[in-house]
Amino acid sequence: MNNLVFANKKKEAITTSRLIAGEFHKRHDNLLAKIEKLKKEDKETFTVLKIKGSSYVDESGKKSKEFLLNRDAYAFFAMGFTGKKANKFKVKFIAAFNEMESWIKERVQNSLEYKVMSDTLREVRLLAGKETKHFHYATEAKLVNWAISGEFKPLDREGLSQDELDLLYNLQKRNTVLMGAGMTYADRKESLKLFAELARSK
Repeated sequence: MNNLVFANKKKEAITTSRLIAGEFHKRHDNLLAKIEKLKKEDKETFTVLKIKGSSYVDESGKKSKEFLLNRDAYAFFAMGFTGKKANKFKVKFIAAFNEMESWIKERVQNSLEYKVMSDTLREVRLLAGKETKHFHYATEAKLVNWAISGEFKPLDREGLSQDELDLLYNLQKRNTVLMGAGMTYADRKESLKLFAELARSK
């Protein structure tokens, strides 16, 4: 994962004025001044770009100001940087945004598929006249995790590769289908294990 763009709490890809200044070899205080000028003279554009004020602790331990910028806000200010080297840095940031947005999309997709799997579990048990408790959801999550890692324990999903995320998504989807078809836990376990083995052998 790159160190130029990261995800905020709203699952949005963002960077900071400090990172932009550092990568383009510009003075951070000058970039801050440009952003402050935009905020003062063209508040409408500043608002549309969704620029957010923030802070960081510098090397001396002092709390300093910075701004958080999304892809559009980054592009707005990066347009002012010209030259061959600047173009190289622009492309580098674009690739970083693409990578982070893909990373976020995969995790949101897996989160949604997990919700569908959990909803299906609840409905299947309800039709069978059974109550669904917290540990039932945990058991299904651990079953999918086991098919990937061979262990019945939580996965460090943030550390999964793209291929592992794709496999996780497909395993959750498959488990949902098998559950809805009325397959027993033991049979689903074998099916998911086989599915994971076949996916990895391709």
